[in-house]
Amino acid sequence: MRRNALAGRVTRQRIGLPLGPAVFAVLLLLRPFDIAPSANAALASTLWIAIWWVTEAIPIPATSLLPVVLFPVTGVVGVAGATAPYADPVVFLLLGGFLLALAIERWGLHRRIALTIVSLVGVRADRLLLGFMVATAFLSMWISNSATAMLMVPIGTAVIVSVGTVGGRDGDTTDDAPDAPDGTLVAGTGADPQERPATDFGLALMLGIAYSASIGGVATLIGSPPNAVFAGVAASRLDVQITFLDWLVFAAPLSVVFLLLAWLVLVVRFAPELPQEGSIERLIRAQRDALGPMSRGERRVLAVFVAVAAGWVLRPFVLQPVFPAITDTVVAVVGGILLFVVPVDYRNREFLLDWRDTARLPWGVLVLLGAGFSLANGFQESGLDALIADGLASIAGVPLVVLLLAVATVVVFLTEVTSNTATATVFMPIMISLGLTLGVPPLTLMAAVSLAASMAFMLPVATPPNAVVFGSGYVTIPQMSTTGFWLNLLGILAIVALTYLWLPIALGIAG
Repeated sequence: MRRNALAGRVTRQRIGLPLGPAVFAVLLLLRPFDIAPSANAALASTLWIAIWWVTEAIPIPATSLLPVVLFPVTGVVGVAGATAPYADPVVFLLLGGFLLALAIERWGLHRRIALTIVSLVGVRADRLLLGFMVATAFLSMWISNSATAMLMVPIGTAVIVSVGTVGGRDGDTTDDAPDAPDGTLVAGTGADPQERPATDFGLALMLGIAYSASIGGVATLIGSPPNAVFAGVAASRLDVQITFLDWLVFAAPLSVVFLLLAWLVLVVRFAPELPQEGSIERLIRAQRDALGPMSRGERRVLAVFVAVAAGWVLRPFVLQPVFPAITDTVVAVVGGILLFVVPVDYRNREFLLDWRDTARLPWGVLVLLGAGFSLANGFQESGLDALIADGLASIAGVPLVVLLLAVATVVVFLTEVTSNTATATVFMPIMISLGLTLGVPPLTLMAAVSLAASMAFMLPVATPPNAVVFGSGYVTIPQMSTTGFWLNLLGILAIVALTYLWLPIALGIAG
């Protein structure tokens, strides 16, 4: 009993809380490495921050404020140098994207898009699974993957409960659940998991939602924070501008191909079947009918969404020749402002967004991004990046493919237990130093880190969609980890192939 009590008291949070400042103090006072004081201070500060990020000793956004304190106090950079990166253009690019996502969610446009895509593919088991995955991936390109998962899980639950038939994974037998009479979602996410239909289709569908939410976010700069970390560090450290179109041309093929690959893995592994296709078709139709015609708010949000997306894609060809100063960030912020300007009911002063809605913005993600950019700046200003590069010189001569394989593998499996954004943030400056030392393009290594940070599929803590789906009660950790392990391996191979073969071509096409 004493051992159990001790295990209950010893957690990674409690270990990390004193460990971070202790490591900082040891490095700062004892200076075990023969490096310049500013570089030593940057290393000590980074290790403290990284330990607290990994162990989540305090909330990750709160840890992300440490550079503002540690860098000026230890002489790495001044206050202005520590705080300016928090206002990096990429932070505002994501802010505009988050505002657009809030408006889409507020007016229910995401639900209509999801149900439309699902209804178009048909109700045969494999097609319905693909429809859910395509809808989830598409939404994750534009709104947060956690919000997408939380939307799609209740819809998927309604479909699973409506099937409720013999043929479960463990031979379970459940009575058919009635269709929702008024087209509303059938309750299921809050029920006892033991009372739900335990079908192979249900398991495949829930895993498909979790995995496709992460896969879809890979495709756009605003779809996953590690993508934004990549673009921001590339701009600040390498003076390379990665536009929305650049990333879309590069990463969208991986997103599409890997989505189909994940679907195929689920179909082959679980062989899902639906004996009552008619009831599911009626349920989905009822869901769409319950939405009714598009409201004024939906139509106007859709117009702003299309305008912003078109601006991002067409900016290099249409806008920039006329207005050279316009960037993707400007387009995003203009779109965000329009949401507070375009009225839904002008007489009652109702607009597409109200400032009270911004309470749901993921401000912590923006602070975390700023911390990453501040760390990258601290590496450069203190000379720590050059020292890391010298330390890595011993692995010169390693083929780029082998290097990419090692980097992708480490990041994928590290992300299973750490924040993907924090992992990408720590690795980006190191990849720049490694690339410059070995004479390989740093962008290639950085892109591999960015993609790998979004390709963790094994554990509920790896990504928010995994956690949402695990919380639904349909999936156990062994089921998720077994399937996710194979997807992790396939993802690593896909990342290596894409960054090695396609990245130079894609940036040439987009540029």
